[in-house]
Amino acid sequence: MFVAPQGAQQRRLLCWRIVEARPTSLGHDDQMHLCYIDDSGDSKHGVTLTALLIEDKDWSAVLDYWLKGRREIYREFGVLKNREIHANHLYKGRKSYCETPKENARFGSDKRAATGRVLLSWLAKAPCTTITFGTTEVSKSKAYARAIAALEDWAVTNDTYLLVFYDGQQGLAAPDEEVTAEKSRELWETAIRDAKPYREVHRGLDITERRIIEDPMMQDSKYSQLIQAVDLIAYGAFHLHKQNHPEIWGTSSAVVREAIVAYMKMKNRWETNTEKGLIWLDR
Repeated sequence: MFVAPQGAQQRRLLCWRIVEARPTSLGHDDQMHLCYIDDSGDSKHGVTLTALLIEDKDWSAVLDYWLKGRREIYREFGVLKNREIHANHLYKGRKSYCETPKENARFGSDKRAATGRVLLSWLAKAPCTTITFGTTEVSKSKAYARAIAALEDWAVTNDTYLLVFYDGQQGLAAPDEEVTAEKSRELWETAIRDAKPYREVHRGLDITERRIIEDPMMQDSKYSQLIQAVDLIAYGAFHLHKQNHPEIWGTSSAVVREAIVAYMKMKNRWETNTEKGLIWLDR
């Protein structure tokens, strides 16, 4: 009977896939980047997708800076180190982030806004690059295809290869959930099915020229610190563009200014020749 790999076993399998995915033609001086992607936007007007790009040799340093931010918000506000940071919940006062009801009651809007600023201030010290791609295409899979095409161009320009991690289900159960073999199989099959449109984008690339290697590695944000990081960046990038371009995004919903202030902390990591870190794909 098939049982989907869980926990440490799945992490080992992922590591093996990364090693196998690396092109054998790479020399010692060639680069490879890990690319963490998350989307934002709205269902009526369009989609933005943000990429956090990290050269493989810098991965540990980038994660270390992010974790320093996690330690600071734990010291200052009591935000638990293993609690998922989700921008929409953080800025809109949803979810509990602290250990006790008393701490959660004190974790109001000012401290939630400060949490975003602290985290992205630390990340901005790390060797990484961020690019956000925007389009009026409302289909996430079609918008993803356009962003991947743009990232292929970026990889050619920078003479590198990309391994993509995208926010999505991995087939893992919740940490406290009792998992039967049947439930494990169901979770795994759901994850494989949901990832199909994104796999097809990668498999549609020209195998003789492509710079994006392997299928997208789906990473559930609950278990990935760097997917949480790019979620925070993506949310701020979208709201900044929404603020500056109401003719695209409309005015029916409010701009989250606290997210914009946090996003501005990353300005030294924005890709050059962009509009405050964003490339509009519909031009």
